[in-house]
Amino acid sequence: MRQSDSQEKDDPSVHDRLHSAPKGLLRYYILHKIAQKPIHGYEIIQDIDSKTEGAWRPGAGSLYPILKKLVSEGLIKADPEPSNEATRRVYQITPKGVESLAHAKEMFANFQQRFGSLRRLFIELIDPENLATFFVDGSNRQFQMAQEMLESKRDKISPADLEYILKEYTLNLERQMNWANRMSNRSRSKVIPTARQKTSKPR
Repeated sequence: MRQSDSQEKDDPSVHDRLHSAPKGLLRYYILHKIAQKPIHGYEIIQDIDSKTEGAWRPGAGSLYPILKKLVSEGLIKADPEPSNEATRRVYQITPKGVESLAHAKEMFANFQQRFGSLRRLFIELIDPENLATFFVDGSNRQFQMAQEMLESKRDKISPADLEYILKEYTLNLERQMNWANRMSNRSRSKVIPTARQKTSKPR
């Protein structure tokens, strides 16, 4: 076996790397970054690489065609070609791009609801031996995402909205805990021997 193959099997980060992302995500993330401030393409690649901890680093062959298309659609505009080769082209968002981005953010906000309608398809595709990974890793990642999302945006929402979000989140956690306890008690009741089973002796 080649050493590189062995290293890939032993290194979980290799399998966690993404070769692509949900359709449209890169396009609208590019718009989002350019809306924050004028930026060049390589900075967007570095930003994605940093925020995904190296799990996804889109190549120039994916990024720059999207930038070119966004320019042709009038959603962003590019500075004139730099005379110095060391200088990269900087992109800025247009009013049309701001409008398109607002629509995209509304679409992504409803993504969880649309994903929920497909949940039975995903349930069928998960084998029993993969349930432990799905529950443990999945729940940890969900919590981490919720935590990072709220903490990064808490200064941009009102105290009343923050209190409502945390209250509803707490209620959901309590419902999940009650369900998990019921499942655990039901499982233990199947493995604990009865008094007759304990006292009976083999003949």
